[in-house]
Amino acid sequence: MLWNAFLSLLDIWVLVAAVTGIVTGIIIGAIPGLGPTMAIALLIPATFSMQPIPAMILLLGVYQGAIFGGSISAVLLNVPGTPSSAATAIDGNALARRGEGGRALRIALYASVFGNVFSCLVLMLLAEPLARFALDFGPAEMTVLMLFALQVIVLFGGGSRLDALIMVLVGICAGVVGLDPIDGSPRFTFGSFAFESGFQLIPVLVGLFAMSEVFIQVFSRRSETGDPEIPDLKPARVSLLDLWRMRAILVMSSVIGTFVGILPGIGSTVPAFMSYNLARSRSKEPETFGAGAAEGVAAPEAANNAVTGGALVPTLALGIPGDAVTAVILGAFMLQGLAPGPFLFKNHGVEVYAIFEALLLSSLPTVVFGLLLFRVAVHVIRIRPQHLFPAIAILAALGAFSVNNSLFDVWVMLGAGLLGFFFRRSGFPISPLLIGLILGHPFEQSMRQALLMSGGSLGVFVDSPIALGLLGLTGVSLATSVLFSLREKRRDSE
Repeated sequence: MLWNAFLSLLDIWVLVAAVTGIVTGIIIGAIPGLGPTMAIALLIPATFSMQPIPAMILLLGVYQGAIFGGSISAVLLNVPGTPSSAATAIDGNALARRGEGGRALRIALYASVFGNVFSCLVLMLLAEPLARFALDFGPAEMTVLMLFALQVIVLFGGGSRLDALIMVLVGICAGVVGLDPIDGSPRFTFGSFAFESGFQLIPVLVGLFAMSEVFIQVFSRRSETGDPEIPDLKPARVSLLDLWRMRAILVMSSVIGTFVGILPGIGSTVPAFMSYNLARSRSKEPETFGAGAAEGVAAPEAANNAVTGGALVPTLALGIPGDAVTAVILGAFMLQGLAPGPFLFKNHGVEVYAIFEALLLSSLPTVVFGLLLFRVAVHVIRIRPQHLFPAIAILAALGAFSVNNSLFDVWVMLGAGLLGFFFRRSGFPISPLLIGLILGHPFEQSMRQALLMSGGSLGVFVDSPIALGLLGLTGVSLATSVLFSLREKRRDSE
């Protein structure tokens, strides 16, 4: 299967897709306010006419490139292009102010590639065994698994747990609209035939992430003060010896990013700061952190890029997205006929392993184009929002329409954009809403199937060892969250 997957990559369109995705991702990631989620959401309609392998390689190339691209504006402007690049900005911008911006960007690039390769290897090792194990899951086990995933998103996704819970419930309620999954009766359709299909994923996510950002920019009162001042990129080089000295931090940061990425809903920001703090605590010169330490750039970049492979493990093996970006990618897989879940590897093993191998092989073009695009990205950063976001609004409308050639989807996209705008302005996180929308429908279906099979008895959720073990994990995660909350309150009172 590995050899057949490799042979399927020997196609010029696969190479074109990989290069296009990486270059697009780096450029978009460098622009503050965009990021991989918006970029992938806008590009999904462009993949409708593509074959599955080049289509997914294009989108995953954007994912990889954008995570690294966020470090460009973080280093040069002290403005993270993506939230996970905030940790990179601490020492990266300090190096840039010393005239070592080129060196900081090279360290970020090499650390990003290292983290990506590490996580891809873990993805190849873990995804199929996890999917094979999940073949033993029945409706009861899937119900408890999705309950555990939703709880992790609420408890450990960062920010207020109440806000995250509200957003998850909003997403689940949005998934209720349409035909009942068991008896087919319409629910909350208000007599409209268009509502019977429910809210399509692509228009909703385009609205939540792309259109809401447009509305935020439109209603922002920030005044333009001219082009941002960008430090000169002086000639610099990072040797293999420099990277060898940071080997321990690179490996540990990659481990943190990969395995935190496997947990649903946490994303890449948390492991980036975890790795930064670990690097500072292990350093023999911790006082240099914040003033331009090379390890302060390498650690968060290795971690946030390692999240890409880690987050794909539950996405592909179980159909549970690891973060907001993989929730969008999950929708793209489904549109290509590659339904994520236990049967993905059984029915489409060659395509999946071809995508895995392409993720590994794309490290070389990432390095090449990353080095070439440093100076190009400097000019991209200068694009003003009033020139950029009208184009994004047009692409969002066209993308929503192209899903079903329906104006209804455009209205859904605009409605989701307005809701996303109000939620974001009010401080509510958007990712739990999207993941709640994705998991809400299968969660309801699995739970009702399990109850029908058991004649309405709740004992079906504790009958099997798998379901019982997952319930135990759910209880442990809840208890852990309560303990952390109590410790925080004690520290605040002291």
